[in-house]
Amino acid sequence: MTDPTPPQDPLEASSPVTKADKSLEREIADELGGKSVEQLMAEDEQTQGPPPQAAAPPTDEAGHPDLRHEVRRGRIAAIRGDDVFVELTGDTAKMQGVVPVVQFDRAPRLGSIMDFVVDHVDEKQGLIFLSREGAINRATWEQLRRDAVVEARVIAKNKGGLELEMPGGIAAFMPASQIDLHHVDDLESFVGQKLEATVQEIDRKSKKVILSRRHLLLDRQAKGKQKLLDELEVGQVREGKVSNIVDFGAFVDLGGIDGLIHVSDMSYTHVDKPKDVLKPGQPVTVKVLKIDPAHERISLGLKQVQPDPWENFQDKIKVGDQISARVVRNASFGSFIEIEPGIEGLLPVSEISWKRIHKPHEVVKQGDVLRLAVIGVDLGKRRITLSLKQAQGDPWVGAERKYAKDSLVEGKVIGTTEFGAFIELETGVEGLVHISELASKHVASVTDVLNVGQAKQLRVLDISEEDRKVRLSLKAVNKPTGTSDSHGKPGHPHHGTQQPHRATPKPPRKDLKGGMDSKSLGQGLGSLSLDDLK
Repeated sequence: MTDPTPPQDPLEASSPVTKADKSLEREIADELGGKSVEQLMAEDEQTQGPPPQAAAPPTDEAGHPDLRHEVRRGRIAAIRGDDVFVELTGDTAKMQGVVPVVQFDRAPRLGSIMDFVVDHVDEKQGLIFLSREGAINRATWEQLRRDAVVEARVIAKNKGGLELEMPGGIAAFMPASQIDLHHVDDLESFVGQKLEATVQEIDRKSKKVILSRRHLLLDRQAKGKQKLLDELEVGQVREGKVSNIVDFGAFVDLGGIDGLIHVSDMSYTHVDKPKDVLKPGQPVTVKVLKIDPAHERISLGLKQVQPDPWENFQDKIKVGDQISARVVRNASFGSFIEIEPGIEGLLPVSEISWKRIHKPHEVVKQGDVLRLAVIGVDLGKRRITLSLKQAQGDPWVGAERKYAKDSLVEGKVIGTTEFGAFIELETGVEGLVHISELASKHVASVTDVLNVGQAKQLRVLDISEEDRKVRLSLKAVNKPTGTSDSHGKPGHPHHGTQQPHRATPKPPRKDLKGGMDSKSLGQGLGSLSLDDLK
């Protein structure tokens, strides 16, 4: 006796889905756990208790048995609204059936003969409800074969999967792992539904069939994916549905293959979290940005199908303008400022304040509205550079008049080094006190005299607006005006006045010694003579 199962198509054997058959069989075996379908159903009955006593099957007045799932031939008798009435011929009498018109590809012709499957009988109305879809997809034991696509109704669930009934009363089982492409938690939601699936195993002896909807979906997905890849082109605008949200973007199902919208391509405004913009299941219109057929990767853009705010912005701003704008976020190198929806500028940390700061958040916070000066515009690169300190005015303008040489000023110590201390006279104007100007006597360490945070009165030795430098002195505070610096330097009373040249008389050679005398600082040669060194 020959095997009724048709030979496998060589093209099908090489397909990705067929290659996965062994993996699929392993998954089904794992789901069954070495038990038969009958054992799973029996265990489920023991857990849930015996099923309620079923009512006696309906019969007509002549006592005919239930006709459900039988394939019957009939003639189209009439079409009324959404229903098609069919005359069925039985063994003893003609019966009338009804089938929804939506089950036909087009309205059937009156008088045409077709096959139908009996869905159920309504004795009160005297009608037999039929299914055209079941007749097309029916699978009798004679026709049933592995990998065939069949339709079955889910009648119950158990801990291992779904129990189904195929046309002709054939019982089937679908393991939970074979219901969908992804894990399914709610099996109850499938009860009562009609599902299309492929036949994975046939046990003709015990009249049991194992089905896989996942296998069918994978097959359709593979075919749809290749078809879609052949059709896709960069620049196309496509409709899709969000399938998953991740930290770096969102995946969109284009109808057989997923593409990625990176978070940077979601909106012209900054997006922190993709889930704030998109939700799973949301329909979207996207633009194809890049295609990598070898790795089946597709880059999509959501903002690219929206008007680009930069295109109409070039005449709205120029260097020198002052604008009011909101801080949208801070970074280590500066703050991002929203000028208009979709238009952001950068406020560098160096342009936030005239005084020294390390981080933007020391001065500005997210949400602050600032008055800013535009100091750079490059629309080609979509860059706008802003300045907060320049919008507030340069504190060095007029500093030479405000902090004139020899004047006494108040300042605050903001930093110390080995060579001196930095003094803040006002925000953005800082001066330096050299260690030699801290006291008339020798100072070993700056912190012996000044510490950060102290307020002190100091005298201005020199100031330059152009160089933005101020030299200060602490030791000269109590000296008379004009005596705070050395001869001939700024601050000296004779600075700027030419003095007459006076020759210095030379001592007689006989009085010369090899160094300083004994009353000096001891840094010379003392009583030594040049002859002593010969």
